[in-house]
Amino acid sequence: MPSLSLVIPCRNESARLPAALRALSAWLDTYDRPVEVVIVVEKSTDDTADLARQQEAADGRFRAVCNPVARGKGFAVKTGMLQATGDLVFFMDVDLSVPPRFIDAFLPYFQEADVVFGSRQHRETVIPISQPFFRVFYGRMFNLALRLCGATRFKDTQCGFKGFRREAAQAVFSRLTLDGFGFDVEAMALAEALQLRIIERPVEWSDAPGTKVRALRDGTSAFFEALLAAKRAQKRLNR
Repeated sequence: MPSLSLVIPCRNESARLPAALRALSAWLDTYDRPVEVVIVVEKSTDDTADLARQQEAADGRFRAVCNPVARGKGFAVKTGMLQATGDLVFFMDVDLSVPPRFIDAFLPYFQEADVVFGSRQHRETVIPISQPFFRVFYGRMFNLALRLCGATRFKDTQCGFKGFRREAAQAVFSRLTLDGFGFDVEAMALAEALQLRIIERPVEWSDAPGTKVRALRDGTSAFFEALLAAKRAQKRLNR
C-alpha cells in the first residue's frame, strides 16, 4: 500500500486546531496504511505552534513544521508538500471542511492520475453547510473570471482538498511562486503545463466559522496574482 502524507497549513488557529487534531487522530486509529500528518504553522501570535509541537510529542504520526515567518497559506502548503515523505500527498484545510474519509474515495483514481482534486462545483458534490451567499457568489465570479482569462479550465480551483503523487507534488510545488491564497490557481496551472494527469472528484464540503480569508480584499488581490502566475507557468513550461 502506498504511504500517505497529509499537510495541514495553519496560522493563529488555536481555536480550531485542537478539534482538527482530535478528528484526525480518531480517523488514523481506524486506518491501516502508513500515514504522517504534517502540521505547517506559519508564524503566529497565539499558541498554535505549541499545540502542534505537543501533538508531535504525544503521537508519532504527527509532525510539526513551524515556519519562522508568516508569508501566507501558499507558502505553508508549499513547505509541507515539499517536506512530505508519503507516496501520495494531500493538503487540506485545518477546519476539515472536507472530511478525511474522502482520502479513501480519492485513492483509486491515482491508478490513472497524478493529481486528484476536490471540486465543490462537481455535480455529485454534497454541501451540508453552505457559505453565506456573498462568499458563494464572489467565489464563482472569481473562478469564472479566471476561466474567461484562460488561467484555468476548472470550475473550482479553491477547494482546499487536493492530492498528488509525491513526484507530481515535488514538480509542482518546487516551481510555485505565490505565497498567498491564489496559490491553488498557480498549482493547477503548473500541473497542466507539466502535462500531469488530473482528475476532478466530488466531495462533501461544509462551511466552518473562523476563516481567515476576506473575500473582497483577499480575493481581489489573489485574482490578479493568480492570473499572472498562471500565465507565467503556461508560457514558461510550454516553450
